[in-house]
Amino acid sequence: TVPSDMPDIIWQISSSLNGCRDKDGNFDTIRYQKVMSFCRMTEIKLAQGAKQTGGKLTANKVTEAIAYYRGIEPHKDFFAPNRFPYANSVEELFDFIGELQELSGKPVGIKIVISDYNNIEPFAKEIKRRIDSGNNKYPDFISIDGGSGGSATAPIEMMERIGLNIKDSVYLVDKVLRKYGIRGHVKISESGKILTPDD
Repeated sequence: TVPSDMPDIIWQISSSLNGCRDKDGNFDTIRYQKVMSFCRMTEIKLAQGAKQTGGKLTANKVTEAIAYYRGIEPHKDFFAPNRFPYANSVEELFDFIGELQELSGKPVGIKIVISDYNNIEPFAKEIKRRIDSGNNKYPDFISIDGGSGGSATAPIEMMERIGLNIKDSVYLVDKVLRKYGIRGHVKISESGKILTPDD
């Protein structure tokens, strides 16, 4: 349950765990709980449109303030890993989600890009298995980023060829969740690039 006076802020955790990492780059429960004291929910960013690799922050951008809030060393290049550290399997990811749910007492979800049916089915299978066994450690929501989303930081080949458009992605995720009978247990949201007023 989220208090009604809580600001509309979603805490997004990326592969580098910026803002909730210790000095060695591992997840820091205390820092996470401090941030979650003023956020409504947590979104684990597994992928976003047009940016399928880890981010790079050059030393000149790592000011003292940036370093403090991200939990990294100032004035040094910083390279984010291209994989989320607690997602080597769907089971490991969902267990981590359960840990965040317990630490925050608030919803936790994932942000993904859908390229085909196989991107979402393993998540649906594991959610179904956990619901059937009484294990509530699974995402409260799935944020879907369209293939056209993200910034222009990826190679053009990736921007044009990775990820379905948002309408097809939402349709596919909804269809798979319904197939496994779990649609009522997981919320879906969508995001994408806006270029013109018509968008």
